[in-house]
Amino acid sequence: MLDPCTLIIFGATGNLSRLKLMPGLFQLERDGRLPEKMTVLAFGRRPWNREQWIAEVEGMLREKYHGQLDQELFARFRERLHYYHGDLNDSAVYLGLKELLDNDPVFPPNAVFYMAIRPADFISVVELLSAAKVLKVEVGWRRVVIEKPFG
Repeated sequence: MLDPCTLIIFGATGNLSRLKLMPGLFQLERDGRLPEKMTVLAFGRRPWNREQWIAEVEGMLREKYHGQLDQELFARFRERLHYYHGDLNDSAVYLGLKELLDNDPVFPPNAVFYMAIRPADFISVVELLSAAKVLKVEVGWRRVVIEKPFG
């Protein structure tokens, strides 16, 4: 059994997320391959709330699947989806993110920080996560994943 975790996607509103990440996660949901209490936290600069993010994800998936979307499956998937608004370069945003991850019981303590952002931003985001002590935990684990497809 896989440990539940929080998948924080930096660049969640971008093309990589639209074309690959969200459809891939949705397929894993369909196949029963996601841990029961896993959550997906989109980190974005757009001033959205959770419902706006869910509507965006639904649009992504409808686009990917040519308008066909299993509503029962999506209802289950949407429960995992959350949104965190912030600027990648604002150190105060990372303090808020730490507060959220450490104190909101909806987010499992294990966390994956998925960098679906420009390579030029990788170092500064990891440094800001580290400076705010977001990567430090007393229970569970934290990982950073750098994703940059070539082609």
